[in-house]
Amino acid sequence: MLGNGSVLIIDDETAITSSLEAILTDEGYKVYKANSGEQGIELAFSETPDVILADVWMPGIDGIQTLQAVKDSELRSEVILMSGHGNIETAVKATKIGAFDFIEKPLSMETVIKVIAAAIESKEDKWSENNPVPTEKYTFFKIPKLNNKKKHAKIKSPQKTISRSIVLYGRGLHSGLKTGLILEPLPPDSGIHFGNLTNPETIPADVTFVDNTNYSTNLRYGAVSARTIEHLMSALYAYGITNLLIKIGAEVPIMDGSSIVFCEEIEKALIIEQNKSINHIVIDKIYEIGETNSDDGYIKIEPSDNLEITYKLDYPKPIGIQNFTFIQKDIDSYKSEIAPARTFNFVSALDSIEQMGLGEGGRWGNVVLVDDEKVVNTELRFRDEFVRHKILDLLGDFSLAGAPITGKIYAEKSGHKMNIEITKVLKKEFFV
Repeated sequence: MLGNGSVLIIDDETAITSSLEAILTDEGYKVYKANSGEQGIELAFSETPDVILADVWMPGIDGIQTLQAVKDSELRSEVILMSGHGNIETAVKATKIGAFDFIEKPLSMETVIKVIAAAIESKEDKWSENNPVPTEKYTFFKIPKLNNKKKHAKIKSPQKTISRSIVLYGRGLHSGLKTGLILEPLPPDSGIHFGNLTNPETIPADVTFVDNTNYSTNLRYGAVSARTIEHLMSALYAYGITNLLIKIGAEVPIMDGSSIVFCEEIEKALIIEQNKSINHIVIDKIYEIGETNSDDGYIKIEPSDNLEITYKLDYPKPIGIQNFTFIQKDIDSYKSEIAPARTFNFVSALDSIEQMGLGEGGRWGNVVLVDDEKVVNTELRFRDEFVRHKILDLLGDFSLAGAPITGKIYAEKSGHKMNIEITKVLKKEFFV
């Protein structure tokens, strides 16, 4: 028996996964199996196998993309790729990315067993005590710190991250491209950063780096960009997560148009409190942008003992005027009152949005569409789902201030542009 190791098999051909499972189990390995790249990556992060044996050609997330996701994470799994349509170009590409080996189909079981044994031996040597984990390749831009000399900056809460990496896949709302993201824990005092799978530079989740607010909130720093971040940032803010690396292609996937999926995945990853605290931005006076009852919008924030948001929305019918007040008492209040509320748009606005090159990923199930009379594509989750989603967006935008906010926010007709404007005011006022 070889044993004492675990193998994850990823192949869309169930006959192959079943055959490999039987043989490797007989050899003493603990075996996991998946029939798609998406399912395989989820298992890789949850079970952390010693070896991943993945087919190159699979619908959706293929073997090369699976290999890339593993190598761009903190997983210590060795990856072996297999293919019945292999060529030297594919093998070279896989090796450059970091595959341990490349096996052609039809498989020789003797070869498979030898290569897996060699991969496990290599892994044990690579991650021994004499060879510590290599330094993270990403470089983090240092951002200003909260001015602790202010007499009102006295409220603190624990810094938080997640206990393990997680992966999600979906489609970008504005790019229309299939995309995904990897969330990885970071140590205390790191902050939240966006990166991608090919560039070692990152962008802090900070209002200083907001590039534009055209129908979403977007960051850019040098060649690295992060688009449509507000729903994910809203969830992270609600859970109090302060240290995280978010790897994306360019745009955060829209999922179902709300932040509830992000909430569910964050909870699966288990939130952990770290041994340092973060000071809150404690609002000490009234800050405001715009004028009340203006078509251009209005927003203000004033002192309060907790975080409270009141939003007044005013759209043409059938949406009309909606008011909602949200007081974040605990995470359950966010999950039940705000997180399920989806993004929305008017059918009449779709042409102009498409002409701007946006909205390509909007689908029947991830955007609430409204015509002149009614919602045309779904049942509302709340009677006032529209105003609740505005609060969801607002929380995501305010998270870019760089610290939790203790204050009372009142907004009328504000969107990403105005949210970011007042967040920049707070950044200038409270940070050094």
